[in-house]
Amino acid sequence: MFNSLFKPQPLLPEEAVTWLFDGFAWALTNFGTDVFYNETILVEPSNTCFPGQGDSVNEMAELIVNQVKHFAGLDYLPLRVINHHEFDQASAALPDMRQVISDMKQGGSSALPLFFEPQQIANPNAMIANYAHGLAHHLGMLAREPAPCDEAQWPHMMELLAVYMGFGVMFVNTAIPERITCGSCRNPAMDRKGALDEMEVIYALAIFCALKEIPAKQAASHIKSYLRPLLKKAIKDVQLRSAALARLKAIDSVAQLRGKQVTEQSQLAPPS
Repeated sequence: MFNSLFKPQPLLPEEAVTWLFDGFAWALTNFGTDVFYNETILVEPSNTCFPGQGDSVNEMAELIVNQVKHFAGLDYLPLRVINHHEFDQASAALPDMRQVISDMKQGGSSALPLFFEPQQIANPNAMIANYAHGLAHHLGMLAREPAPCDEAQWPHMMELLAVYMGFGVMFVNTAIPERITCGSCRNPAMDRKGALDEMEVIYALAIFCALKEIPAKQAASHIKSYLRPLLKKAIKDVQLRSAALARLKAIDSVAQLRGKQVTEQSQLAPPS
């Protein structure tokens, strides 16, 4: 009885941990291990990662989205930010990333629209996370393989993809609205409506840190103080899962893509 009483409780149910590892495997396979290990960084909510100051809400929104686009490795992608309060859904046909890329190749000038809530200028963690989630949603549709989730889990998987892209700190900091003492002194519009819960996002960030060999102290320094012990515990838990980590580290999407191209070329080659 006493052994079970004092046994540490798992951070997440085992099926949730497996789902998160499977999501990272899908992302690494479809969006590039080379980019992930050599170019993706842990994006920090700081002036270092997000320099500059705009003269208006719209200018600030554009400054932030351009940095998000840069860290996501999508500098080439034309974007336009839209205040969702000013958007007339009835009269607009919005392109997705596939349409925008196709138009770019043909010399067109389409831009991918991303919506923002102007009051989130006062909560940049939420604005950054929402932009990253929007980009992940469009990027996820370009994957060569279907995501390991059903339709209802698509928003959750796209949040996981955004963590894989380097934005885990912002998702952790906004997974649950900040605890406040006065219900009238904060506007709910400033907060982000997340799909993954707080512990799921923390564990996803822990997988990212373990794969990128980012020290727990470095990542924890950028999240809410009461969550830091949970992140450090999650990173230790991930590191103990040697088989699951080895499976992710063994993925070489560059080699897989080359193999796929060779196979396709051999299928198209005329018979000798």
